[in-house]
Amino acid sequence: MEATKPIPATTPTISNVPPTKRSGWRKWLVAPSDPARRAVWKVAQIYALVVAYSGVWILLRSSGVGGAPFAPGSSIALVLLFAVGTAHVMLRILLTMRRGGYGETHGSPTGWLHTAIDLTLVAATVRVTGGSESGIWLLFFVIVVAESVLEAASAARWVRVGVAVALLAAMVPLPVTGGAWVLDYLTRLVFLSAAGMVAQRLRINAEREKSELAALRAEMSLLQERASLSREIHDGVGNALAASVLRLEVTARVMEKGGDTETPVTLREEAQVLRGAMNDVRDWTFFSKPWGADESDAASVADRLAQEVQRLSRRTNLPMRVVGAEQLGNLRGGAARLAVLRIVQEALTNAAKYAGATEATVMVEIENGFLTVAVRDNGAGFDPATLAPGVGMASMRERAAALGGTLTIESKPGTGTGVIARFPLS
Repeated sequence: MEATKPIPATTPTISNVPPTKRSGWRKWLVAPSDPARRAVWKVAQIYALVVAYSGVWILLRSSGVGGAPFAPGSSIALVLLFAVGTAHVMLRILLTMRRGGYGETHGSPTGWLHTAIDLTLVAATVRVTGGSESGIWLLFFVIVVAESVLEAASAARWVRVGVAVALLAAMVPLPVTGGAWVLDYLTRLVFLSAAGMVAQRLRINAEREKSELAALRAEMSLLQERASLSREIHDGVGNALAASVLRLEVTARVMEKGGDTETPVTLREEAQVLRGAMNDVRDWTFFSKPWGADESDAASVADRLAQEVQRLSRRTNLPMRVVGAEQLGNLRGGAARLAVLRIVQEALTNAAKYAGATEATVMVEIENGFLTVAVRDNGAGFDPATLAPGVGMASMRERAAALGGTLTIESKPGTGTGVIARFPLS
């Protein structure tokens, strides 16, 4: 088995600083540190404000403020609608926060069900509070803008169709007498659609700018890696090789003069130094430029990754396997693949040195437009909250964030550890 040497530019330290845990009402007043939950928190504030104002508006209008009171018997229906609407908004916020953000539920059957319930409740409330004369119809703007920002383009179009149907159900007079209401309906529908399309365009522009910024950061990271590699070769391997050459030249001259008892010892020492330098060069070569220009297809990427993981397994004496490596072919650009490989390298090195594991697995999957790389071991596990900050964890998080992705740690004492990185494919 080859001698194990630490890989430069990587600090094999497992550490995690979780967001500050808050309980009770305080967690609704302070924004979470996790980006996905922070987005939910911000939208939740808007929804809560809208629901609260709707309740005040219904209460005032029921008292005759701002117009004639509602029809007799409508109060019970309004109380019921408001209660159901409030409960649904709170349930939706709770579910999306537990699942990690709006991106986890939007576009799914659960997300569509939430949207359908929202539209039904608003349409029923508009109907009860006066139809076309009700000011509650403006809630459709909140729904169409929010869904256009949070949904994909194709899904947002279906949301606008749903808004059109809900608005029609809320406004059409019963029985239908004349067509004067049609112009009012079409006017509102045009403005709702325009607001949704503008919000969607703003979202697309923001995503494109975010993607371009992530690409620039990734390229800068790659340049920094190359500069670091150059320094390491000059200061580390370069110096070791130069010193070995000098000692070997001296040894050769001694042997020419008859040799001595120290010559074999010197040769063994220098062979060990050269072997370590060779291992370092192999590591740096692969992790700085893992694939050549002619190895961009999925099969080549998968084979090369599997080979390097097997080599690391032999050097650390820890059984490792790779599942789904061919999915890495969906990542575009050397910088993205480099980030994934650095994360895998760091996680496997940690598993070999600190986890006390007997096996480790690298799982690569694609789901909902994201590529997920999970490195799991069956070691002792740990409580992330008890560990001090470390460079290794910060480096992995920064690499994932530079590509618009996220990195999370799953571990408990006695259950092993999982390092999960998620990268958007678009």
